[in-house]
Amino acid sequence: MQFINKIGFSVCHQLPERTLLFGKIYMPVCSRCFGIYIGFLFTIIFLFSVFRKKESDLPPLYIIIIIILMILSAIIDGLLSYFEVYTTNNIIRLITGYMFGSGIAIILYPIFIYQYYRNFQRKKIFYHYKYFIYFLILSIIMIFIIILFSSIFLSSSLLKIHLNILNILGTLFYYLSGFAVIFTFFFTNLTLFLLIPFFSQKALKFFSINLIMPSIIALAATFIEIFISYLFHFSLL
Repeated sequence: MQFINKIGFSVCHQLPERTLLFGKIYMPVCSRCFGIYIGFLFTIIFLFSVFRKKESDLPPLYIIIIIILMILSAIIDGLLSYFEVYTTNNIIRLITGYMFGSGIAIILYPIFIYQYYRNFQRKKIFYHYKYFIYFLILSIIMIFIIILFSSIFLSSSLLKIHLNILNILGTLFYYLSGFAVIFTFFFTNLTLFLLIPFFSQKALKFFSINLIMPSIIALAATFIEIFISYLFHFSLL
């Protein structure tokens, strides 16, 4: 767990009172960061699972507006709570963080598709509103499960009864959130490197040799960025 905890330390303040607790296991990042990275990971998985025809255009305008509001929700919540305009809590931090991460993922996905594939399709993701509704329903279920089994919701008596189950679930979410941090950095870097003409619009299918080199570079950049961030945070102690 030390490795995951150091990754969390690199990107988050890790204040205990702002961090989700499952049984006796604190997450490696605060509730807002947890929402951001889990939301990003879940959204990318959803998009790759649903849109398999290389759709490369941004969603319809009304969905873009919703996405902008999703991203702004976390920024506004963070700023208002920082300047003590109002008092936020871990549920709001989790939800707004999740919306922020999901919004960023929805923007990056079609850019990745456009830059990666040689024969991409000029078709919008979420071209039918039903797919966006499916996404929202699954996201709500995901957030509900997180809240339901974390210390946000459970009373101390229930925590004692289900402690073993919560510890197992906590371990799962602990490693999942650590992976989500790495994945978010990696996918963002990969998308950026695919903007380089040498790498862009080469592949005919997803599992392609054209993915190897930019993925290696993106992964190396990810760990360099996380390590630099770790050193910076460590210097502030």
